[in-house]
Amino acid sequence: MTDSVAEVLSQAEGCPLHQLNPMHPELLKRPWGMNRRLRHEAPVFQDPASGIFFVSRYEDVVRMAMDHSTFSSKMLSSTRALSSTIDSEILEIMEQGYPQVATMLTQDPPLQRRYRKFVDGAFSPANLKALEPFIERTSNELIDKFIDSGRCEFLSAFGVQLPLRVIVSQLGVPMSDIALCRKWTEAFIGNLSQQLDRGGLIQAAKDMLEFQHYFAARIEERRLEPQQDILSKIVNASIDGEKQLSIAESLSMISQILVAGNETTSASLSEGIWLLIENPDQYELLRENPSTEMISRFVEEVLRISSPSSNMFRRADKEVVMQGITVPKDAILFARFASANQDEEQFPEPESFNLMRDNLKDQVAFGKGVHHCLGAALSR
Repeated sequence: MTDSVAEVLSQAEGCPLHQLNPMHPELLKRPWGMNRRLRHEAPVFQDPASGIFFVSRYEDVVRMAMDHSTFSSKMLSSTRALSSTIDSEILEIMEQGYPQVATMLTQDPPLQRRYRKFVDGAFSPANLKALEPFIERTSNELIDKFIDSGRCEFLSAFGVQLPLRVIVSQLGVPMSDIALCRKWTEAFIGNLSQQLDRGGLIQAAKDMLEFQHYFAARIEERRLEPQQDILSKIVNASIDGEKQLSIAESLSMISQILVAGNETTSASLSEGIWLLIENPDQYELLRENPSTEMISRFVEEVLRISSPSSNMFRRADKEVVMQGITVPKDAILFARFASANQDEEQFPEPESFNLMRDNLKDQVAFGKGVHHCLGAALSR
């Protein structure tokens, strides 16, 4: 860690609150100290620069997730509010593709429920059960590549590869194009991160346009020749006699499934291995009792600590008071799920890795309410 990074982290825990910049890239990467301070001193904190309200305590984050009539997920309007203009070169790139459509993660009920109905069946227990042989076979193939050497760089050798291969197989993508899917995932994440410079945003726009053209062609193929994959279910589904999804709607849903289906699981897989290495007592506890219950406890505690979807935006559809702070109508809020999972009031000694916690199922890594992660069971 460089001195400049250490200085940023130190200032975040000691500077006057009005000088705190919660959008600083280093604090977004390493938010724990800042999150702890905000939970204690300013659980609903308005960033002076952006005007965004940062919500850090468990009870408030859960309230936001459950109350969709007050806290809207319509992110097309919310993300536009973060910048007053769109770069003309980026706009020109976007105009070569399909329009953005708010669907599952970026929509509110009742429309959000309509879109989820189109893919709920793809994540049914029966379909997930049918995926188990593929997941096991893929896991073994990846492990076979490094097991004889006795060591590996886990993230690249396994952590990225397994979830990516599983999700692209369900989106009808040949394994020869897996690198493209990883590139597109990084483009979508970078575009939302608020951390890319102009050059990075332009490249992300180009990559997302490439994604649209690629999957638009796959959509047409699946309409003519459906197969046993999620892509076919999305593009050919008709619920209660409704018309099929448009290409733009399908692309929105595919992008959400692609990103959520590999990036978050990859992060948690790698975090889980690191936590076992750093906590040999918990590692031995799991080795001595590798029961379904203990493995489930391990998964939930890894999810709590890793919180791969650490933040989600919301927009206030009405004026609301939280922790004595008045949040005006149309304000943008940042629900800090990672901070909620570290809240001392909910999880005693929250920074410790403890498979025997009494309330492991209270973690909110997959969100709550109508936007609870569609693929939570697959990820687990």
